[in-house]
Amino acid sequence: MKKIKAFAFVLILLLLFTACGQEEQGRLTVFSFSGKEEQFSVSNGVIVLSDAEEIFHGGDLKAADGFSSDAVSYTTTFYLLSGNEKKVFLSNAVHDMTGAGLRVPQDLGQVSGEHILPEEIKTEDINTLNQNFYFELIAVNQSGEERVYQLPLSLTEITKNAEQ
Repeated sequence: MKKIKAFAFVLILLLLFTACGQEEQGRLTVFSFSGKEEQFSVSNGVIVLSDAEEIFHGGDLKAADGFSSDAVSYTTTFYLLSGNEKKVFLSNAVHDMTGAGLRVPQDLGQVSGEHILPEEIKTEDINTLNQNFYFELIAVNQSGEERVYQLPLSLTEITKNAEQ
């Protein structure tokens, strides 16, 4: 939890310092997120929303010992459910081409830009987001058998600055 707060604090400071000197500061909202189940957990995830840029940092994936030790392919996906539609905003895949097998990825990646996240993250209340924000891990073993794990993620709003 300390890592999340420290990372979010540094991001907030960077965004605030880059906005210094401007006559008007716009919106700045920072969320942290995490989720846990028996086999694995996601921690240290951060979402930063400002008028100029959106940043999504997937955080860290930690798996239990022996979790999918026979996997030759992993796909990780972050998405928001909107009705029956999955609104994917970050997905990564790793495939073993050597025959040696893979370990579960630890760093879940990040993406940034002007309009990378679903509009719901910017407009929905935190309770609605917490009911619809997911991480999915798909592991495929050497026989081609696919195992799908879905983990609901819990968002916490760190800070929110309204437009001045």
